[in-house]
Amino acid sequence: MRNLAFFLIAASLSFAAEAWVEGIALDVYDGDTFKLNQNGQIIKIRVFGIDAPESNQPYGQESGKALRGLIDGRQVRIRIQNKDVYGRTVGEPWLGDSLNISLWMIKNGNAWWYKRYSKKRVDFEEAEAEAKARKLGLWADNNPISPWDFRSAEKSRKAKEKNKKSKSKKSKKSKKK
Repeated sequence: MRNLAFFLIAASLSFAAEAWVEGIALDVYDGDTFKLNQNGQIIKIRVFGIDAPESNQPYGQESGKALRGLIDGRQVRIRIQNKDVYGRTVGEPWLGDSLNISLWMIKNGNAWWYKRYSKKRVDFEEAEAEAKARKLGLWADNNPISPWDFRSAEKSRKAKEKNKKSKSKKSKKSKKK
């Protein structure tokens, strides 16, 4: 009897309704982050399954403009996935029931498929391959730099600058003595 009860509880949890929120998209920051106004409650959304170029990297402005043009001021439904380390709600956004915004961004070359967080999404993988083959958006560049590599390089560059400034200050102090 205990096994049956356990099975019924486990089965009911696996069939539980997915968490969805709905609201008006506003304040598109870049190609993968925006705010959602859900009846006056503002939720910062990180778009699931994609990583868009940073605003200060090649194609970053265009990526943000593409997302803004698609959703800004429009009713958007979000299938919630989780929260990220920055406290943003990670979700898969939809316009109506038919336009998956994550897929649209990848398919049009406005963002990378973020394999690290959506490995099983064959539709995202195929969309990226098609965008690359057609040289759409960021793929028009012969060697586009992924956002994760760009962020890593920026972090290293800033660390080197900080180290250089620190050495310069130490050198000035030792010269004064």
